Amino acid sequence: MRLLAGLPLRVLYLISDAAFPILYYIIRYRRRLVRENLTNSFPEKNLKEIVRIEKAYYHNLCDIFIESFKCLNISDEEMLQRVEILNCELPERIAAEGKNIFLLMGHCGCWEWVQEISVRYRQPKVTSEIYKHIKSPYFSSLMHEIRSRWDTVQIEMKQAVRTLLKWNTNSAPYLCGFLCDQRPSIKSHNYALFLNQKTWFTPGAEEIAKKTNAELVYLDIERTSRGHYRMTFTEMCPNAEEQKSDYPYFMNFWRLLEQTIRHQPDIWLWSHNRWYNKNMGKARHHAQ
Repeated sequence: MRLLAGLPLRVLYLISDAAFPILYYIIRYRRRLVRENLTNSFPEKNLKEIVRIEKAYYHNLCDIFIESFKCLNISDEEMLQRVEILNCELPERIAAEGKNIFLLMGHCGCWEWVQEISVRYRQPKVTSEIYKHIKSPYFSSLMHEIRSRWDTVQIEMKQAVRTLLKWNTNSAPYLCGFLCDQRPSIKSHNYALFLNQKTWFTPGAEEIAKKTNAELVYLDIERTSRGHYRMTFTEMCPNAEEQKSDYPYFMNFWRLLEQTIRHQPDIWLWSHNRWYNKNMGKARHHAQ
């Protein structure tokens, strides 16, 4: 992987093109799950449209793998050309007010490249992200290196609350990124209607934000062309219906993420078993 990371992306994309038919037609990696997720999410689309999105998604999945480990060897100049960051004034304004920033996002495009945001704004000085521990020592070390490419501070999920509360005692504001479309534990009691399905979630980010003087911001991600992304800091403004929920900002997050996905459905992580517990009908819930 380190040797391959030294190759230009135009060459690596040839490898991605070669990997697509193997992944899609031969290995058939999670094909049934992806088809089910797409069909349930877009009941208005016919089979031809679903298959078109499905194939585009697997192409994108191969590209994401290539782009992720390219972080081991990519220049700041190339990232500047490939990633456009809009509305950096928003986190700078929030930091100037002395508030922390919790950046909510989904698994869209190459989420490993989101670290590039940290070099585009002047404040806050500290940028961090939550990660889930990987059992394999080798891959854990590799992913830590990839995710620290821009000096982003890594916070293990189990240590997140303690770390963020501790940081809050400091005077300097910080930004922390949350991938909020992760599959929750079976004990989750909160759900939203997302992509036509009851979607359970854990509102940890919104709960911690209340205790750490943090403002919630959404990051919209768009692929403008192959290997090029536009990321936009978006102010979160829950509407009247969302305000009725115990977690209005998470309700707002699911609405914004659905808009992002419907704009470019092939760039989201469809092979993730996101709705494995969608039939938890007897569970108590706080939000609908």
